[in-house]
Amino acid sequence: MDHDGTATGLPSLDRLDEEECTAIHEASMRILEEFGVKLGHERARSLLESHGGHVDERDVVTVPREVVEDAVRAAPSSFTLHARNPANDVVVGGDGPPVRTPGYGPPNVRTYAEGRRPATRADYERLVKLAQVETAIGCTGYRVCEPPAIDEATGHYEMLERALTLTDKPVMGPTYGEERARACMEMVGIATGDPELARPYVAGLVNTVPPRSLEREMLGGLLTYAEHGQPPIVSSFTVAGASGPPTLAASLAQANAENLLAITLTQLVNPGTPVVYGVPTATVDPRYGSLSIGTPESALFVAAAARLATFYGLPSRAGGGLSDAKSVDHQSGFESMFLQTVTDFAGIDFVLNAAGILESYSTISPEKFVLDCEAMRCLDRFREGFAVDEAHLDLERIGGTDPAGHFVGAAGSAAGGESGFFRSAFVDKRAHRDWADDGGKSAFEQAHERVERRLAAYERPPMDADAERELAAYVAEHGGD
Repeated sequence: MDHDGTATGLPSLDRLDEEECTAIHEASMRILEEFGVKLGHERARSLLESHGGHVDERDVVTVPREVVEDAVRAAPSSFTLHARNPANDVVVGGDGPPVRTPGYGPPNVRTYAEGRRPATRADYERLVKLAQVETAIGCTGYRVCEPPAIDEATGHYEMLERALTLTDKPVMGPTYGEERARACMEMVGIATGDPELARPYVAGLVNTVPPRSLEREMLGGLLTYAEHGQPPIVSSFTVAGASGPPTLAASLAQANAENLLAITLTQLVNPGTPVVYGVPTATVDPRYGSLSIGTPESALFVAAAARLATFYGLPSRAGGGLSDAKSVDHQSGFESMFLQTVTDFAGIDFVLNAAGILESYSTISPEKFVLDCEAMRCLDRFREGFAVDEAHLDLERIGGTDPAGHFVGAAGSAAGGESGFFRSAFVDKRAHRDWADDGGKSAFEQAHERVERRLAAYERPPMDADAERELAAYVAEHGGD
């Protein structure tokens, strides 16, 4: 059998070959050169017009392909996203492990004890703390949940302040409009002690509006992040059969065109600005007209996003622990593990919605959060592989054990120093009798107990006292208390 699995018909995670990538690129170039993209921001239109683009009376911009291709080449293939605590810095792109970030924007929470309900401030804080203590999570994120009670006009101050003070991992920040983006830059500058933002500290999600549109507020955020050298995560959330054409190839070409135009803008503003290429594309279930993210098609888009990002020499974003399930159950487990596995092994660099997501992005569960982290630890262990050499073959131990004997309780590890097998952090692996005698707890209940233990063990990371006071004063002045 060939290593790519073709002899047995096994699918490769490389779902697009070079010819297919080129075909999608050429289709996207035609979209940008002939059909155009509507831009709701005057500065964005002017930037492209000054570089040879054309703006019509509908604010639809067409742009020469060489402008796009030159700009994309200017963006780095990887970058370091810095944290308040340098020990938590992460590299986005390259050959390293993926950077994983929790859910983004769900207004509802489902817990073992209370079921499904609207999210609260307390939920937001608990989820941010879980992001701090769970080692599978590399970036705290932003809007890990979105409590409906938080004032929409000022809530971004509150959510970002909590992310910056309750964790010392890298963060994401608000992008909806220049004002919020600039406030984010100022707050991150205070928290890191680097008001000039000399390094990338905060990533911001910038969504296009398919088909072929970018709205004013998101463009304002995109341009502001680029001005400060902070990485936008450009993502076209194209829903095939709704906001995108009904074929996967056509939806991918449309999403790619939108992404490339947004990436072009970042490089025209500030050449060399880090940017992440994102395709979180999904489908509509025609039986119900509902968004569907836990599907094989979503996984195909994940693999395509990874391949196209490599084609362009950019870091990628897609996938995560996605599920359409309504509860923490078998459906949520198999859908999330399927998408998580494809995400991991396709080579996605920045995983948004990596933990906790239910109901097609609309709900997050702290119990599913820790279960998803357990799944990610399994994937990390699989990635490590195992050694096959003289020391690890350990023939002396084999020869020194009687036939029909056993190796249980053998002293020490293998001669090569292998440190034992993977041990689950909390999922029950005991015999049935022991499990039943201990209450016969479901994975949902065990995850609930894990959440309680992890939150009890949480310690607020230290922060410079002057910076913390200045940050609190900034939020009090601009966002209220």
